[in-house]
Amino acid sequence: MHVTWQARIRKGHSVEEITVVGATIDEARRAAANEGQVISVRPAKKNFLKVGMSRHERYVFLMRLATMIGSKVPPNEALRMMISSFQGRIGEAAKSAYPLVVRGKALGEVLSEDARNFPGSIGLLIKTGSASGNTADALIEAAEFERHIGEATKNTMIALVRSFLYMLIALALLVGNQYFIIPKMFDSPIMRMGKKIDIDLYLSVGFWTMVLTIGIMTLLVSLIFLATLGRRAAPDKVDSFILKLPVMRDLVISQDNYVGLFRLALLIKAGVPMGEALNSCADSTRPGALREDFRRAYRGMRKGEKWALFMKTLHPTDRAALVMMPDNDELAKNLNYIADMSKALYLQRLGIISPVMDTVSAGLITVAGIVVLFVTTVPQLQLVSEVMS
Repeated sequence: MHVTWQARIRKGHSVEEITVVGATIDEARRAAANEGQVISVRPAKKNFLKVGMSRHERYVFLMRLATMIGSKVPPNEALRMMISSFQGRIGEAAKSAYPLVVRGKALGEVLSEDARNFPGSIGLLIKTGSASGNTADALIEAAEFERHIGEATKNTMIALVRSFLYMLIALALLVGNQYFIIPKMFDSPIMRMGKKIDIDLYLSVGFWTMVLTIGIMTLLVSLIFLATLGRRAAPDKVDSFILKLPVMRDLVISQDNYVGLFRLALLIKAGVPMGEALNSCADSTRPGALREDFRRAYRGMRKGEKWALFMKTLHPTDRAALVMMPDNDELAKNLNYIADMSKALYLQRLGIISPVMDTVSAGLITVAGIVVLFVTTVPQLQLVSEVMS
């Protein structure tokens, strides 16, 4: 087991602190000795609250590294140059990866294991692409994925927060109206003069509008919970439910399809037998509907059936196309096409969320305003009419 150590070394007249990896302190000391005269070695402190790179920093890191790797610069030298050229979190990410790469571990594997700096699909894309032998292209693909998907996800999250803020304002108006405005108004001496005014009617209008607002917010929160924490707690059951919801199916499943099919295409293009490729994809895909698809496809193929027929997360036309592929080259090409379609569909569905949520929140706050206006104005008009008659 490799442990990370902090070593202080002397290089010429300067003293530096570097990160090294070793199973024991002696191994770490020997690794540090390759960089200079060792002064001290101690275990690296783990900081679980430390924040990884931002999207922009990650994009810069991946593109700079890809440029050097593509120019045949050895991975360890490329990381050394990143360490000396960048400060902050980019430099820290390079420092974390450097000692492992020096020990002979593949760059793609090292980066994919750094979940703080390369979370989720980014790490999987790096690992998948670099396993095919072209690390530079894998880094560029991950960087472009980060640029497109990351920016769209950020805008969607901003829209969700903004919409829920408006919904909370609408709910606050209704609660204030129900438990403060109406009781105070009808308890006033002037309103007591109106014998025919029915307070229960206005309380009912406010109450059921409040229930409707809470119901819509609860539904939206439940869907978000299913797509995030729910998929972690019970991925198979939650994904099977999500597959029945048209828009949400595309939003949640499409990202997994993009990464999984991209990996499958790379393995087939590299000449890996279909059975091994499906089994490898099943092992590397996160728990959920796509992973079960890969497993069913593998089992079906071993029984002599067409593997593509078991990919239930794919569109029926895509399954039909994959069944009829004449050779592996065409199969890999079409898998890439389907992966790209999944990415485009994911981006398109993300683009829908913002206007839909804005419309729902604007509708709720408008209804809340109308209800408040109704319960404060109509009773007074009724009172005037009653007094005048």
